[in-house]
Amino acid sequence: MKDLKLNLNTIKYVIQQLYALDLKKEWRISITEWSKKRSIPANKVYQSWYPAMSDVLAMTIPETTRFIKLNFGLPILFSDDYIGSIIWEGLNNKGFFQLSYEDQLLHMTELPVTRLFNTKMHNKLRDDLQIYFANLGLNLGYND
Repeated sequence: MKDLKLNLNTIKYVIQQLYALDLKKEWRISITEWSKKRSIPANKVYQSWYPAMSDVLAMTIPETTRFIKLNFGLPILFSDDYIGSIIWEGLNNKGFFQLSYEDQLLHMTELPVTRLFNTKMHNKLRDDLQIYFANLGLNLGYND
């Protein structure tokens, strides 16, 4: 059980999982208050990649930010069961998908994307960026 939200709806499941553990082994259990906000270190790592990503893409940092929001962030939002359809419908109603790619990029300046992410979404973004840029010859690692 990793990164499981414990609340009144999941407590029965958690107890079932605890009973299913092999008690011949020792286990470590950590319980912390749930937070929808990503950690500051995760933000710092992600933000620290922008100069290198910009160099590889031959873009400015603001252009790279828009590129990542459009090509990586929006697909992650769209795949979310709750917020995905809300974001998609809002953009569709404003004619976003009929815009040229360049105009869609420009709209990324005002559109909140990554700030709507929960931790799982942000982890996916970082994983996707690492894979994408590794294919372009850039190793986006976690330093400290």
